[in-house]
Amino acid sequence: MNARRYAVASAALGLAAGLFAAAPASAMAAAPSTEGSSGDVEFSVFDNGSGIPRNSSFQLADLGRKHGIADSAVKQLGAGKAPRTAGAESNAESKKLSGPDTLVGQWKDRDGWTVYMRQGYYDPVRDKGFGLAKIEQKHNLTMKAVEATTKYPRPGAAGKQKFAGYPDTWNYFTDVLHVKCSGWWIFRTCRVDKVQPVRAGVDFSFKVPMLPKGVITAYCEGVQGRCPDWVKNAVNI
Repeated sequence: MNARRYAVASAALGLAAGLFAAAPASAMAAAPSTEGSSGDVEFSVFDNGSGIPRNSSFQLADLGRKHGIADSAVKQLGAGKAPRTAGAESNAESKKLSGPDTLVGQWKDRDGWTVYMRQGYYDPVRDKGFGLAKIEQKHNLTMKAVEATTKYPRPGAAGKQKFAGYPDTWNYFTDVLHVKCSGWWIFRTCRVDKVQPVRAGVDFSFKVPMLPKGVITAYCEGVQGRCPDWVKNAVNI
């Protein structure tokens, strides 16, 4: 190697070494590890009306950039980690409560109406009940899943309809999307492979004692009994 080529090569190596040395620790920490950062991942999201594609592919990173999914959830999925499971915690919490009319939660729906959730009950022999107990025990859903259904129903009148014969009882309709991704980190290519419609019924009139009875039931349409676990384990509820 002549002197000129040797000098150029030495300078290039020196520049590269300087760049690595100058890289901030935060940038190095942000880089994904090899383990889990490539391969297939599966998860679900409640359709929040942001236009998540159902008939075309998208990048995993788009869920955070375009569709309002928390960056922490996107990075967790990018690292190949399984979504959290909600069922055990919710069921354990509901068993601590007493009395079917006990108020266990409240929130605002899409239109700013206050939705109440009561403990309720479920009798599997008679197949009777209402509230959180029935929703958890019969339909394998959670309070968070019901809240998401009322906050993110389908657009317009299709997502919130009066229950026939009951002017102050409303049905909410939404969709939960099951997604499969393959590739590397948050740049995985994803597609929706299943869509599960969910319905929730809320009574805004009957008072117990001073507040509406609230959520009567919620379930997966077209499913007998229990919803698939991936519905209640959606990453954006």
